[in-house]
Formats: sequence, structure tokens, C-alpha cells
Amino acid sequence: MLFVKLHVLFVLLSGFGFFMRGIGHIRGDLWVQKKTIRILPHIIDTGLLLSAIALLVVTNTSPLTDWVLAKIIALIVYIFLGVMAFRIAKTRGRKAIYWLLALLVFAYMFAVAKTHLVLPWVSVGTV
Repeated sequence: MLFVKLHVLFVLLSGFGFFMRGIGHIRGDLWVQKKTIRILPHIIDTGLLLSAIALLVVTNTSPLTDWVLAKIIALIVYIFLGVMAFRIAKTRGRKAIYWLLALLVFAYMFAVAKTHLVLPWVSVGTV
């Protein structure tokens, strides 16, 4: 399905971009302050959000479905942690902590998307 492939592409671009920008912010590199570098993530994330909405519509999935709602809540946490890492935190250590926590939340969202489980690390049906 086209929307799935498009969504996965945006996930990969967004995740890679966040990872690289985090390294740049922690190191204090000047390239992270370039206008293109500051605007491109918004364009990618808009595509990510639109493809997610299209997937929900095409698959007739409610945003209140437990695993979708878990991803939405995790997304809010991810955005908060990203803002802390890239705008609020002043020291390298704090930037790194918020960035690493955001990466963990990103990994959680990915796992939820793959498994459609709120707790993807818990195996369902095992005794």
C-alpha cells in the first residue's frame, strides 16, 4: 500500500534527521542553525503526520484505538523532549539526556506501530 510505504519513508527521514540534529546540537555544530536544517524537519514531519492521517482514514482505524492513542501520547512526549533537547537545555549533558530519552520514545512509537500493542515488549498469549 502506497500510504504505508510513504509513512515509513517519512518515519525514517524524521528519525534520521532527529538523530543527526541531536548530535549536532550536543557538539555545538553551527550547521544545525542553518535555515534549511531548521525548516526541513517541519516539512518531513508534516508529511509524516499527513500520511499517518491518510492511513487511519484508508484503514478505517479510529485515533482512539488503544495503540494509536498510545502513539499519539508518545508523540507529544517525543515533541516535548525534542524541544527540551534542542531549545531549552543549555548544557551538553542535559541536551544529551533529553535527546536520548526522545530517541527511546521514538523507538517505542516504532515498536507500537509494528506490533499494534501498547506494550510491545510484552508478549501476548505466553504463559
